[in-house]
Amino acid sequence: MSPASASDVADVWLLVADRPGEIGQQRALGAALGVVVRELRVASLAPVGKGVAFDFAALRPPWPRLAISFGKTLPAALRLRELSGGRVRIVHLGLPRRVPAAAIDLVVPMPTDRYIDAPNVVRIAMPLGTAPAMDAASARRLGAAAWPRPWTALLIGGPTRRLHLGVGEILRIAAAANEQALAAGGSLLVSTSPRTPPGAARLLRERLTAPGELYLFDRDAAGPNPYAAYVRLADELVVTGDSASMIAECWRSGKTLRIAPLRERSPSRWMRRLRRAVPRPLLASGAVAGDVDLAGWIDGLVRSGRAGRLCGPAPAVPYRAGDDTDLARVTARGRALLDADAGAAT
Repeated sequence: MSPASASDVADVWLLVADRPGEIGQQRALGAALGVVVRELRVASLAPVGKGVAFDFAALRPPWPRLAISFGKTLPAALRLRELSGGRVRIVHLGLPRRVPAAAIDLVVPMPTDRYIDAPNVVRIAMPLGTAPAMDAASARRLGAAAWPRPWTALLIGGPTRRLHLGVGEILRIAAAANEQALAAGGSLLVSTSPRTPPGAARLLRERLTAPGELYLFDRDAAGPNPYAAYVRLADELVVTGDSASMIAECWRSGKTLRIAPLRERSPSRWMRRLRRAVPRPLLASGAVAGDVDLAGWIDGLVRSGRAGRLCGPAPAVPYRAGDDTDLARVTARGRALLDADAGAAT
């Protein structure tokens, strides 16, 4: 085996798939730990559904001291620990499916997840991360735009295994945001995402009448994605309720945040009701997955005043950095694992 390059030697490995919201949270935690971090793509996930294809080829020494997995990349973390002879500690974000809680050094369920309380479980109120950093080109272009204020940014996601978001619903949400922008005498900036149904694109172009622009996501586009610039520069943000990480990014911008709630698919609704009755020892054993309730979490944000609903009253509680302590708490627990590992090595 050839000697390891400097880029291969890292204290922490991020075991990522291909969902930007998950990767962003892993990167935020890795950066906060303040050590050398390496990112490895170990899985490809189906856009909607349970499909996952693993690639463990990059799991080669020198081994890290800590691995950070998210959701369906947990099998890669377990395989890494096995290959390293049990030396690698695991921090897992999201629900650990089919794995006992005791088999993981630190579990960080998302705020949408129903899971057990245990010494190795850290509860968070918001997905981890920071407000997204905008690219310079989008910042210059939007800074020179003459569209009337206030600017409303509409950020459109897509359907998930649990939630409906078809073309008709997207057009309904866009029409409401368009009317809101016109009523305020302002402008509307719209961005789609990787999961937005392609059929919505042409119809959005035809039906949006407020000043502003429409950005249609394209993985192969040469120009920058203005999503982060919209979040930073708009006066108000409207987000479809399919992505907890996108909601958290918008909340951390400090702008007025409104969420467009979505309809839950019937099978998911029934399954969630069944899982609510599962005893917590079964959840702890990994035999049964915990419940995910995005709609309930969004309801809590609205009730607490941290977010409003589309076409409803504005949120009453402004964002304050001093209340946003989740990343610091998880980072402290991650550093404790690294420190314990260093002490054991000496």
